[in-house]
Formats: sequence, structure tokens, C-alpha cells
Amino acid sequence: MQYINRIYINGAFVTPHGEERFNLFNPATGQSIGQVRLANEQDALDAIAAAKRAFTEFSHSSKDVRIDYLKRMHAAVEAIEEELTDAIIEEYGAPVSRARWMAKHAASVLQDAASVLENYNFSRRIGIAEVVMQPLGVAGLITPWNSNAGFICGKLAAALAAGCTAVIKPSEMSAIQTSIVTRALHEAGLPAGVFNIVTGRGETVGAVLSAHPDIAKVSFTGSTAVGKTILRTGAETLKRVTLELGGKSPVLILDDADLKTAVPLALQAGFMNSGQACIAGTRILVPQSRLAEIEALMVEEVTKVQAGNPRDPATTVGP
Repeated sequence: MQYINRIYINGAFVTPHGEERFNLFNPATGQSIGQVRLANEQDALDAIAAAKRAFTEFSHSSKDVRIDYLKRMHAAVEAIEEELTDAIIEEYGAPVSRARWMAKHAASVLQDAASVLENYNFSRRIGIAEVVMQPLGVAGLITPWNSNAGFICGKLAAALAAGCTAVIKPSEMSAIQTSIVTRALHEAGLPAGVFNIVTGRGETVGAVLSAHPDIAKVSFTGSTAVGKTILRTGAETLKRVTLELGGKSPVLILDDADLKTAVPLALQAGFMNSGQACIAGTRILVPQSRLAEIEALMVEEVTKVQAGNPRDPATTVGP
């Protein structure tokens, strides 16, 4: 059992003002594996204030400084790959092969941002105008449970590369992963307040981020219903809002496709991450003339998909 009683504000691990305890479960077994103490509105306000203070200096940092920070964060997250992989399997139920990829992805997005930044020009000539892109302000980053570590690092990498500071509200269902990643990011030694990680409910911490005038941008990945609320709330302060709400993404198989190649790929697109992906190909559109042939291949290929214990290397679909 793991008991997580700290959040991360202004460069330090602190006890939340919130007192609610949220139980964590292994989705493959249904067994309780831990408990997290959730942050409340006051914690969100403290984190926003810290990020606002840090923005004054960080927004004037050079590209080289930000690249160095991103590379240090990449090295720190890369160093906890094994621990993070195990937590992803235990807390999220990802099959071991997928969990390894997810842990590597959490580190690689930080290096990717550093690589992009090396050749990124923040000043561009458009017609007779010189357009200069400047840091927007404090970013509120709200992440989902189905790739928690990757979303924390990916959203944060983009914000820092742009010269913004951040308050991250990760999924409370993924608190063990969050604690591991937070510890690693802390080890990278960024200035206090540049990023803050506050685990709490969407209707408390998330609501503060959506409404607060000192949050200039919200990036949300999650449900359509919550996304609508964030958009409406953010309009009051004219926030920039980016919503990634998933969907019913179709795979198209055309008349001239090599079906022995296309059908396994189409199933892989639907079943990746145990089907828990906002970009999953959850429906397949095919030529009527080849429907019977494709259906037969689908049946054949599905028999090769193994659902079961996430720690079994043969398992491709977890709970």
C-alpha cells in the first residue's frame, strides 16, 4: 500500500490543505493498492500564485536555458523508467510491453521539445510585419488517466519551451505515477514555481484553473462534458483553451488495400492501450464489395489478441 500525502508547489513537496483521501486500485485485480490525499481550491490558488511569481523571470529566459532545463528533465525521467513502468502496470493495468513504451515516452517528449526548440524561431517576417511570439503566461495543464506520465511531461515540455510556467492537475486515479514523475522532475533543479503539480478533483482544482484570471491558457485532455464546461468557464476571462476530447476515429480501408497488411493494422489501431486511447480507431469503414473478405480476416486476426494479466508478456489487452 502506498500513501501519497504531498503535492508539489513552488519547488517544494507540501501537505495539501485538502483532507479528502482517494483510494487507488489495481484495475486488473480490483485490489486496493494505495491512497492519495487530494488538494483543494486553496492548494490550486497557492500553485497559481507560485507560477505567476516565477513567470516574471522565466518568461525572459533564453532558448539555451530552456533547452538545458528540458534536457535535464529528460535525463531525470529517463532514470526512473523501471520504477515508472512498474507503476503503470500496477496502477493503470497496461500490458508490460505497452507500459515500457509509455515510460519511455514520458522521457522522450521532453527531449523532443528540446530538439524542436533548438531550431525554433520566435520571430518571423510576414509581409511587412515582424511577428514576435512571446510567452503567454501561466498554463493550466489537466491530464487524463490513460497516459498520465506522458501527458504530464508532454504538456509541461511544450509550456516550458514557450517560456510559460505551469500548474498541472493530473488524474487523481494515477497518483502513484504522478508521485514518481514529480520526484524526477524536481531532481532536474528548475527554479521554484516554474512548474507545480497539484493532484485533486476536476470540480475543485480543475475548476479553479478554468476560472482564475491568472491562468492564461488551459490545455485539457478528457471528456467532452468537462471540456464544454472548461470552454464556457474560460470564456469569462478570455483564456486560450485547447481541448482534446477524443472521438470515434474511423480507419478507412480502400478498395486497393493489401488486406493482409491493412486489417491487422486496423485492429491494432483499435486495441492499442487496451482500447483506452482518444486516437483509437474505434470504427472501420470498408468497401462494400470487400466486406465479407475483411470480416473473415477480422475474425482470424482477433483470435491472436490476448487479453489477460498485464504482467504476462503475451498479453496485448489489459483491463
